[in-house]
Amino acid sequence: MSEQKTETSRNQGPSAPTRNPYIMNFCKTLVEKKGEEHQPEDLKKLLGDMYRLFESMLGQNMVNALPEDVRKEYLRMADDLASLNYEKVGAIFDKNVSNYQQVMKDTMKQFAEIYLENRQFSPEHYPIKLESE
Repeated sequence: MSEQKTETSRNQGPSAPTRNPYIMNFCKTLVEKKGEEHQPEDLKKLLGDMYRLFESMLGQNMVNALPEDVRKEYLRMADDLASLNYEKVGAIFDKNVSNYQQVMKDTMKQFAEIYLENRQFSPEHYPIKLESE
């Protein structure tokens, strides 16, 4: 996978998650396109929820893009999270998902379609289960 710059939001503390600014801008653009108005704190929560959901969808779609035998091995490895690290995960996806840019584009389209067709944002509208923080 190509490396993308990430940043921690100016309003987040040092223990806050690192967020990809391109994905955050994508989420902000969807909210603007839908014409929704939100108070700053509500918008911050909405964007955080959207980001987490998009990230989960992208992860699921990347796993689904793996060849079946590699996917099964990756899922076995994922059962023991202590044994996984960024280098191992990166090597699996770099080697086995040559079309990751297309997976990202398709995920963005899928996410946008669901978001824009529903009156109110809810993780229940999306094809993945989102774990609570």
